[in-house]
Amino acid sequence: MKIRGFLSLWRMERKLKTRLPWTDTLRAWSHGFSRWTYSMYGLHRNDLRLYISDRTQFTLFDGINGPHRPAAQQKAIFAKYLEFLGVPSPAVLAVVIRGRIYDAVDLSPTAGWPWLRERLEERAPGVVLKPLKGCEGIGVAFLRKDRSGCRLDGLPRTENEAAAYISGLDDFMITEVAIQHEYASRIYPGTTNTLRLLTLWDYDAEAPFLAQAVHRIGTRRSFPVDNFKMGAGGLSAWIDIGTGELGPAACKPDMGDVEWHDTHPETGAPIRGVRLPRWKETTEDILRRAARLPFIPFIGWDVVLTGDGYQVLELNPGSGFFLFQVPQPPLADPRIRRFF
Repeated sequence: MKIRGFLSLWRMERKLKTRLPWTDTLRAWSHGFSRWTYSMYGLHRNDLRLYISDRTQFTLFDGINGPHRPAAQQKAIFAKYLEFLGVPSPAVLAVVIRGRIYDAVDLSPTAGWPWLRERLEERAPGVVLKPLKGCEGIGVAFLRKDRSGCRLDGLPRTENEAAAYISGLDDFMITEVAIQHEYASRIYPGTTNTLRLLTLWDYDAEAPFLAQAVHRIGTRRSFPVDNFKMGAGGLSAWIDIGTGELGPAACKPDMGDVEWHDTHPETGAPIRGVRLPRWKETTEDILRRAARLPFIPFIGWDVVLTGDGYQVLELNPGSGFFLFQVPQPPLADPRIRRFF
């Protein structure tokens, strides 16, 4: 297990190539952090004992949710979990296997592009294409129909080009688009800007609790998604769990420390101080859903606030924990420390 942790840390270092002074590099490695997270968490000045290292995440996090983790990672399978629990979420329309579209209702091969064109004509916002398994928004694309043909991630495509793109996909799902609340579009209209809500299980109370929450916000660099990780360019704003108020948004440049923004760097729209609509109702409802999943004690809920409530895009059983460590040290909270 330790060897796997070291190998995963080494692969992360090779991929991200963050530069640090050698004294900080050695300190980061000796405590199980990559140079990227050491820099992002500001561990040259913050108490690293209050943060969970990358090596610990690589070696231990997979086991927290036990045998249920693989199912939670399979988006099409877990969409059925959410449907069974009555969780509001975008409908899964189809899956794409080796370039062939299968209707998600009866799983029979459809007529291919004519079937999808019909669905696009019924849905002005279009559809979302995303891998059945994956994270960080990698591979996600948005397809819609317009008068001249199609738009793939906002770029014009002929129907033949769109059909060819679909035929090159494998292990993908096609879902409806979640339409975000106007407050999120005011901040940045180019992407769907999502919340990541972390629920953990309190074994003393025999109930889940909302441990931490952040709001991801897209930029031109992160387009077509709001991805914050690995220099993708997106922003991540801390959410006050008690009030639903946004704090400043973090952005990690290629070099140097995290930058903090009170307003969106491109649109100029306020971020800090924005109160999220229906925050209390949304979080209470998420906790009610989490209470029905005691066998998955560690869940990151990807949530879009909409005009009439919320929609859950997917669940993350342990991935993306770095998001919660950027604004504040998680182990400073006794409940979070007790859980881990």
